[in-house]
Amino acid sequence: MKKTHFLQTLYLQKPLILILLIAALSTLPWLGLGDFYTKGEPREAALAISMIEKGEWIIPSNYADEFAYKPPLNHWLISGFSLALNGGEVTPFTSRLPSALAFIAMIGVSFMFFARRRPILESFIACLIVITCFEIHRAAMTTRVDMLLTFFLVAGTIQLYTWSEKRRFGQLVSAWILLSMATLVKGPVGIVLPCLVFGTLLLTQKVNFFRAVGKCVIVALPALLIPLVWYYAAYQVQGDAFFDKVFAENFGRFLRMDTETLGTDYNLGVENPWYYYPFILLAGFLPWTILLVISLFFIKYTKPQGGFKAICIKCFNKIMAMDKVLLFSFIAIVIPLLFFTIPASKRSTYIMLVYPFISIFIARFFIYLAEMKPKAIRISTLILVGICVLMVLVVGLAYAGIINIEEISHSFSKRERTLRDIKIFSDLFQNPGWIGLFGITILILAIGNSIYLLKRKMNVKVLMAGFGVMLAINIFMDSFLLPTFKNTYSPRHFAEYISDKYELKDNTYVMNNLLEYKNLYGLNFYLGNNFKNFEKEQPDSGFFIIMIESIDDIKEKYKEKYEFIQLESSDKFNENKDHMLLFKLKRKQMLAN
Repeated sequence: MKKTHFLQTLYLQKPLILILLIAALSTLPWLGLGDFYTKGEPREAALAISMIEKGEWIIPSNYADEFAYKPPLNHWLISGFSLALNGGEVTPFTSRLPSALAFIAMIGVSFMFFARRRPILESFIACLIVITCFEIHRAAMTTRVDMLLTFFLVAGTIQLYTWSEKRRFGQLVSAWILLSMATLVKGPVGIVLPCLVFGTLLLTQKVNFFRAVGKCVIVALPALLIPLVWYYAAYQVQGDAFFDKVFAENFGRFLRMDTETLGTDYNLGVENPWYYYPFILLAGFLPWTILLVISLFFIKYTKPQGGFKAICIKCFNKIMAMDKVLLFSFIAIVIPLLFFTIPASKRSTYIMLVYPFISIFIARFFIYLAEMKPKAIRISTLILVGICVLMVLVVGLAYAGIINIEEISHSFSKRERTLRDIKIFSDLFQNPGWIGLFGITILILAIGNSIYLLKRKMNVKVLMAGFGVMLAINIFMDSFLLPTFKNTYSPRHFAEYISDKYELKDNTYVMNNLLEYKNLYGLNFYLGNNFKNFEKEQPDSGFFIIMIESIDDIKEKYKEKYEFIQLESSDKFNENKDHMLLFKLKRKQMLAN
């Protein structure tokens, strides 16, 4: 007997709560344990500082005269959490919180969508794959717009599918809102991509092409209304400079237009070849890529019958004969991958939308392996258990003084950065503290549970044990290893030192030309987002900060105008991997007078 919608919802409550708790445990407790140590996170977080302290809620400024041309929903959320939870102070925790909550929400939405239409075990395992895979977990712990965008894209695309099933106006309204929010995170892609997936689904259901286009228009136009209000307000603030940046970001990048054609200093971003995404997916799904590779040795292969054309037709017919949910998931994989293959700029985070939909297919395959080829599951779990055992042994032996990791490292590496990294962990293992002991305890529990289940013929539980081991590894990393590593390479220490010693408010200048100089986004954040553009301001006096690699060029360029008196130098262990220098600068005319 088919359950009613209400009874089905009650039936799914316990696994839904469990999967949400697992997603929350893997992220929320560890968000604020490490400082910013890369360029991307403090660059985003500094925009929230401008919103709160300068009232720049439409287009916040960042790093001297740089302004944000991307929509601000993520920064609004960071600002809101900072005001509500921390008295208006923007911190790594409040900055990363939108990403973590978006990740948890995406897991919940994905589970409910699949669990109502597919077996619960299949849906549960698919969500565990997403929770523990490398790419999604990393994005959930990071101050970037990508995880928030992924949630709205996944939820919006799913809601369009739901609307196509039941035709309820409320579902269409919620789809409009979700797509509007996606657009307010990163631009028109938030509407275009879900509509492409939805339109392709309609075509596979033999809907007339023009009718399918009409339905996509019904979805897209109302979803544009809210974002257009912000775009209009932003244009009023920055004018043509904003329009040029928006055009370059959303159309120039997609069409591979160069800087000269665009008429602006926009950079297309990280360029990668057309075959980039298949390889990045293999890396992004680690450690489960290992199980997929192991399974290749346990599957029987048969030679395809017929020629290439016949094989293609057969594959196409099999795809079209899929269960509707699986067909939809397949479309939600293929369309984004094709879409993001077109631009020259390609990043692993662009395609995070496809992870929940790929995971449902991987989950089906893992269940098959557990039932039919259990050795593959057991080998994969044993590998993860072996990694855990190695971690526990290394920490235990270092803590007991039996091995000295730092001394051992000198025998196989002379690279300064590598030796520095090993020293960080060597010192940490010798003084783990209570949080280190907690992380080690989690690993030991995961090891014990896995060994217990491996001794018994409960193959699905062995698979679940593998997820438990990977969850334990992530917790160990996020609670114990990574915070110390991040703090060591954070510019916060240098920022606190120079801000205590010198009055740097409203009189600190930097170069802001990425084509020639490196921007110090981390230092800017920890100094309160108060940098000014030296080339444009041309001050009579003040403080000047620059990377050591650029100071000779600066002194030569301005030798007739300014005197640079060095005050401080950081160590080279920061986001730009070299010394940051603080100078007192004075205009030479002032000195003459």
